[in-house]
Order: sequence, then structure tokens, then C-alpha cells
Amino acid sequence: MLPHDLVSELVIPELRGLLAHKLSEKGFGQLRISKLLGISQPMISKYMSVSYTEYLRRLEGLGLDADEVLRVVEILVEKLANNNQREYLELVSSFLNSILRRGLLCETHKRVSPTVPANCDVCFKLFEEVRDPYVEEVKAAYEILCLHPKAPEIIPEVGMNIVSAPPNARSFRDVAGFSGRIVKSDNRVIAVGEPVKGGSRHTASVLLKVMSKFPRVRSAIAIKYDEGCINKLSSAKLKVVRTGPHKSIDEFFTALEKAVSGLSEEPDVIADAGGLGIEPVLYVFSTSAIKALEKAFICVE
Repeated sequence: MLPHDLVSELVIPELRGLLAHKLSEKGFGQLRISKLLGISQPMISKYMSVSYTEYLRRLEGLGLDADEVLRVVEILVEKLANNNQREYLELVSSFLNSILRRGLLCETHKRVSPTVPANCDVCFKLFEEVRDPYVEEVKAAYEILCLHPKAPEIIPEVGMNIVSAPPNARSFRDVAGFSGRIVKSDNRVIAVGEPVKGGSRHTASVLLKVMSKFPRVRSAIAIKYDEGCINKLSSAKLKVVRTGPHKSIDEFFTALEKAVSGLSEEPDVIADAGGLGIEPVLYVFSTSAIKALEKAFICVE
């Protein structure tokens, strides 16, 4: 059995099952989903007969990280929903290659195919370049932001950033974010820079402070401070925590750490009043950048 046979038999069907469920949640019918995934409608029906959690459990059983799988699926769904088939193919291929490159299926391969040498390193040598799922997630969130007609209304004057962190992130260098700022120009949203690991120091540091107490929070977006927005977020039953004003950036982070340490449940939003040389900003948090952006859009609904 070749490594690609293993991926084809054990990973791709489970991945398609997850995609089918998520596309269905977005309102796509089975016929439309079958066309997007390039398989028959009866096969989609078969995929839908198995629960989402079961597909995820099977992939975890192979050694895949559930958080990474969910993030990749979320991005792929957005690519498919926007008819961006080329990037869908690029990302799904890169993800499958990365599974082999990291040796996640090595033990399974040796178990089902005894002829595989004990010191086999074929996949490590063949698949060298893989796309980072956290960088891709930030990129996908930005693309969604650009498509929203009212996106410029939530951009702070100093610009915004979108960040996403892996579970083991310890420094801003571990966090994916834009190397520049996302700014508004007339009625458009423009990114100055590219999403990369270590791209954002400030917003990433804010996220890490929250992650240290609430590990499930893995993404953050900085949006324009507005009392009307705060009221809408609160009315949507989101937990809003206020901080500031501050006299310096150091004081801001001290106040942030104090506020987070006193919370018993994870915050959805930290409304910071800013201070001397610090623009007031709303930091919106969630388990992924796309979900954080969905919360932010409540302000312009």
C-alpha cells in the first residue's frame, strides 16, 4: 500500500464527510454539495448518514489533531462556498501532504502494510513544503472581511489585525497574523503586508494573555471601538469586559492581565478605552479567526 492509498482510504472520506456536514449547515443542498465536492449526490447522502463527531473521532484515532482538522475544514468550506476551487484544491492537497510529511500515518501504514521498512522516510523527503493552517485561516478570514459591504465601518483608525494561534503558542512569533495592518481606503479594506507567523506583535500578545487563562480561545480581531457596537454585542449575549483608560502600553497589558485573571468564563470581547497615545479598540475573541469575525459583524448587522 502506497502512502497515497492510505490517505485516499482513511483520510479523504472522513474529510469529505466533515465538509458535507458543514456545507449543509451553511444551507447548501445535497445536489449543490455533490457538485462542489465532485462526487455523486447519493454519496453525499451516505456521508450525511454518519455524524460529524464520528468523522472527527476517526481522524483523531489516526493521530490527527482535532483542532487543526476543524480549522482546515472551516477554511475549505469558505473556499467552496465562494466558488474558489483553485485555492480549495491547493489547500486540501497541502493539508494531505502535511499529514504524510509529519509522519502522522506512519504507524498505521506499517501496521496495515508489513512490507514498509522500519526506517522508511520517503514522505519526510518528498513533502517538504506545506501550508500552515493558522496562516491560511487568517488569510481566509481576511477574504471574508473584504467581501462584507460594511467591513470598513469596523476598522479602527490605526488599522486592525487578525490573529490565530496554535495550542502550544508561547510567543507572538508562534501566532499567525498580518505583517502590516488592515486599513480602510474609501469603501475598501486593504491589507498592508501578508499573513505570516509572527506578523502581529500587539494583537497576538493580547490573544496570548487571554489564551493563558482560557486555552480554548485561539483567535482575536481588533475592531473599532464604538458604544453602539458594544450594546449590540451585549444584546447578542456575548460577554464584554471593559478595561482602561491607561497611561501607557505597559499599563494596558497589566490591566488586561488583571482583568483576564479575574474572569470565570472566557470573554467574547474586551472593550479597551485606550489612553494616552492608545486608540480605544474592541478585541473580539473566538476559537477561530472566522468565528471571531462573525461576532465582529454583529456590530454592522
